This record gives sequence, C-alpha cells and structure tokens, in this order.
Amino acid sequence: MRIIILSVMLVLTANVFGYCGAVDNTFGQLKSELKSLGVSDQFIKITESSVKRMIVSEAKISDVKTVLLDLWGQGVKTRALKNAVAAVAGLVASGDSTLEAASIASGAAHKAEAEGLRGFGVGMRVKKAVQDRKAYLKSLKK
Repeated sequence: MRIIILSVMLVLTANVFGYCGAVDNTFGQLKSELKSLGVSDQFIKITESSVKRMIVSEAKISDVKTVLLDLWGQGVKTRALKNAVAAVAGLVASGDSTLEAASIASGAAHKAEAEGLRGFGVGMRVKKAVQDRKAYLKSLKK
C-alpha cells in the first residue's frame, strides 16, 4: 500500500513540475518578445502572475501579447495594470475565448484613450469592461 501511495505521489509531483516548466518556458518566450519591443522589466513583473494564469488556461499567446502591448502603449502602470491584466486572466479562466478577452480589453483601452484617459483611467476601464463581460456570460448560463 505504501508503495502505491508513494508511486502516485511521485507521478503527481513529476506532472506538476513538468507543467510549471512549460508555463515558465512559454512565459520566458513571451517575456523575451516583449522586451525586444521595448516593454520594461517592471511592466513584465507586474503582469507575470496573471499572464501565467492565462497560459495555464491555454490562452493564445499572440492574444495575450496583444493585450499587454495595448496596455503598455496606453501607459497603464502599477495597480491599474495589475488589475486590468488580472481581470482579463479571470475572463479567460472563466471560459471566454482569449481572442474575445483580448478584443474586449483592447477595445476598452482604445476607447478610454479616445476619451482622453491615460494610465490608471485606462486600466480601470479595461477592468470594468471585463467585469461587464463576465456578468453577461453568467447571465447566459442561467
């Protein structure tokens, strides 16, 4: 019995470490691409946990990159950035397509910029748009 339990624990541990390695590798590639486009280390660090959540949810990396580059271009920083990317990650994790989540985030960011908002205002608009989408998806399930 002990051998079976130990075997199961070893298999589970190996799977978890392999899975984390794949997420880290994918994130590392995305990080390199973003850095080559001029995105700061601080921006990448702030978004890392939410981006990894999206990778775990099997988000399309090109769509994740689009969201991040839009937010970078809009000057979204610190808490607003963290909230916006976390909101998108939550939307993807709840089952929405990455493309749709990216479209909602990008659309909200561009609309906010057109209204003259920058930084924090853009981040909050993205978060609100994502929350509205989640509410809409929840209403469809009822």
